[in-house]
Amino acid sequence: MTETILIVDDEQAIRESLQGLLEDEGYSVITAASGEEAIARYRKQHANCVLLDIWMPGIDGLETMNRLQQMDRNIPIILMSGHATIDTAVRATKQGAFDFVEKPLSSDKLLILIRNALEKQKLFMENASLKDNLRLKSSDELIGNSAVIRNVRKLIERVAMADTSVLILGEHGTGKAIAARMLHNFSRRQDAPFFELNVASIPEQHINSELFGHEKGAFPGALHAQRGRFEAAHKGTLFFDEICDLKLSTQAKILRAMQERSIQRQGNPSNIPANVRVIGASTSDPESMLREGKLREEFYYRLNVITIQLPPLRERLEDLPLLVETLSLEQAALLGGQSIHFHATVLETMRQYPWQGNVRELRNFIERCHILFPGEEITPDNMPALDNRSGNQTTTSSSTGNSFTDSFQDARESFEKHYLLHHLEKHQWNISKTAKDIGMERSQLHRKIKSFNFMPPEKDS
Repeated sequence: MTETILIVDDEQAIRESLQGLLEDEGYSVITAASGEEAIARYRKQHANCVLLDIWMPGIDGLETMNRLQQMDRNIPIILMSGHATIDTAVRATKQGAFDFVEKPLSSDKLLILIRNALEKQKLFMENASLKDNLRLKSSDELIGNSAVIRNVRKLIERVAMADTSVLILGEHGTGKAIAARMLHNFSRRQDAPFFELNVASIPEQHINSELFGHEKGAFPGALHAQRGRFEAAHKGTLFFDEICDLKLSTQAKILRAMQERSIQRQGNPSNIPANVRVIGASTSDPESMLREGKLREEFYYRLNVITIQLPPLRERLEDLPLLVETLSLEQAALLGGQSIHFHATVLETMRQYPWQGNVRELRNFIERCHILFPGEEITPDNMPALDNRSGNQTTTSSSTGNSFTDSFQDARESFEKHYLLHHLEKHQWNISKTAKDIGMERSQLHRKIKSFNFMPPEKDS
């Protein structure tokens, strides 16, 4: 995908010279003769990097940079000047400029700066798209070898290249977000942004601004312009979790954006390109939502070109051993230490459990096991309670036998006692080794032992 560079300079000769240099390097170039023109052009066409002169008629480079950053705070901006002071350069970098170059410009130095700036922006986009999730196997694909999950994966691979809208249905914790990301990763849009939106997490009064953006002053409290998710996801994918919970009016606006491949920011009647693939997910039955009048027919039929139904864990229990192994390795990578192992009897107990929360509940259980018994085997003797909603835990042989109470303070204290006793016994009450193992200062461990009235076992004479 060709990167676009915006050149902003009031001198035509400089604009033309830089444009020729950058186009020879394979970049797409936009030019503007003033700060005001640069802002107008950026609203219509996104750029990956900006070369910006400081001294220009009208608003200067620093103010132009400020306004561009209000639209996209992560756009890399390289400031240029032929007669700026060191103070100006320092102030520019403090205000968020990627770098500062003096005129006359060195072509080689400028090209290196642009490559570095684009690499920084690429890394940011990857991090934003990942939403802080580690690129582990269990968060990138649906795990399992059962016939039902293999069929789902095959359907995803077929549908991904079609570039149509998709509706993913399934219970909580079945992996709807993972399926959406797989659709994106297997599609022609894989190098463009992927954004996930949980409808329930966005306040109703902010939903329009979040999706379509707004201009400065478009409504009370709009102190600066903001790009919406449709604009930011141009040529990429937007995934709406619990899409059936959207208000009818918002459904209509999304439908229009899907049909016209463009949107309008609040406070700006101009059409902005938004070629976005929409993937929706729901735990609700859309047919029931239609009958109840909570789902617009035209929106539903536009979205539901293809339906992917994800099975609950209880319908693919043959995948449980592989899931347990994969998630155990994931927790070891996330939390540190060796992965845990499960005794065959424990695996059979897990197979009999209903897993109402599906793979998400399984992940939480394995995380709990890893925190309590890192690197150990989970046996019937030390296995934590599968149903953790009551806060009850089975404990090790060294624990006091008390279960967590409804009080958060008591629950935390009980966990600390069990945790510390386990590791003290593990290291035969060697304070230095225990403190090092759990990442605690020796003095702090001594204070904990004293506060809990722990007594080390008597040594045999």
